[in-house]
Amino acid sequence: MIFTSFEFALFFVAVLLIRGVFTTLQGEKLFLVFASYVFYMSWNVYYAGLIFSASCCDYILGNRIAGANTTGERRAFLVASLVMNLGILTYFKYSPFIIETTASLLSLIGISFAQHHWNVILPVGISFFTFQSLSYTIDVYRRKITPCSTLRDFLLFVAFFPQLVAGPIVRATEFLPQLVTRARANAREIETGLALIALGVVKKSVISDQVSSHVDVIFANPQGFDAPTLLLGVLGYAVQIYCDFSGYSDIAIGCARVMGYRFPENFQMPYSAVNITDFWRRWHISLSSWLRDYLYIPLGGNRHGVSRYYVSLMLTMLLGGLWHGASWNFVIWGGIHGVALIAHKIWSGWRISRDLSSPSWWRLLASRGLTMGVVLIGWIFFRARTFSDASELLLGLLRWESGSAQLLSPQILASVAIVFVMHIAFLNNRNWADEIVDKTLSIRIATYTTLLTTIVSFGSTDASPFIYFQF
Repeated sequence: MIFTSFEFALFFVAVLLIRGVFTTLQGEKLFLVFASYVFYMSWNVYYAGLIFSASCCDYILGNRIAGANTTGERRAFLVASLVMNLGILTYFKYSPFIIETTASLLSLIGISFAQHHWNVILPVGISFFTFQSLSYTIDVYRRKITPCSTLRDFLLFVAFFPQLVAGPIVRATEFLPQLVTRARANAREIETGLALIALGVVKKSVISDQVSSHVDVIFANPQGFDAPTLLLGVLGYAVQIYCDFSGYSDIAIGCARVMGYRFPENFQMPYSAVNITDFWRRWHISLSSWLRDYLYIPLGGNRHGVSRYYVSLMLTMLLGGLWHGASWNFVIWGGIHGVALIAHKIWSGWRISRDLSSPSWWRLLASRGLTMGVVLIGWIFFRARTFSDASELLLGLLRWESGSAQLLSPQILASVAIVFVMHIAFLNNRNWADEIVDKTLSIRIATYTTLLTTIVSFGSTDASPFIYFQF
């Protein structure tokens, strides 16, 4: 079930209605566990058993970590959780990539390696629910949270359907305390949640889905188009992936809000970032903060000198790129952002050491332009099918020769204009959905009418899968 489909709308309404029938908190949570597994089984029945088995193991390991008598025992149980979760992720997501890379390396030294066909279906959302479960055992080990009291609550934490397949990555410290009492949304929360859902559908159905086919055509044949068309395709993909992923996050957060649960914000106008560090404070916030707390800081962070600081930063971004998929293109994407982050840290240190004043407006504009340029170059490798295609597209952007095919997409042009105007017009720390409920009734009615009219008039008729389902 895709969030923008009629089937999901019926499913969500049914969950809301049936949930209200239960008279006890325990019964309600059991029902939500059941509903969440039904939601996941709409994608693949068998892999629901994978989530259940992994969740049971982490629940047991979390209790063993908390009850262990020695540091060695606690560490051993944590390692077991790490091995299990990362092992599952490696088997399903990276095995073909590892085998193919190994075969290529061996061929360089004259060793022939027979590659067998690896027919493994990738479980949807596997990167999200493994990271979410891992955060629980790590936080129990760090004594930031007490073990979950019941298996039922832990199963619900891992598999809660709004965020199950594409985030945001909700940590145990954020969600488990909300299961202690019955969650009920008041009228304001329900209105805010519905506004978020409507905004998410506009982003996905009206913008992302409408530009996707045009972007696909350009990226499928980068050597066949002229530079303006290629640039249009890159800008179109930047808009597509933002509206697709932030649209999913808006709908997920909105559904949870309607039910009385709170999820962390996942996007804050990332394309208005003034530097690359600022971009990562605004883009996929739940992942970037997860990588910071569970990877970058354990690697050493900025506590062991400048060299270790930069190595930790680069490794975090390279592994963050690999998290997105088993491809060298994703590693290169992570490397581009790693280099940019290190360059920004060096520049910031240089400015501080010379006690330079705050940058002027034109320097801020140049900084935003440079940041956007780095992000766009990264998106080329993120979206391109192969390294060769990415290279062809980059070379095509540099040539600006006449004679190649041209493609003018009104959908991309309009979407780019709308998204970037919104990024300029709204401050990154403002939450539109929370603000609109404080407006007058006439303004709220006009706003909601506009959103619904836009969805009906311009929304895609097909419920396309979200991009991040593949991760």
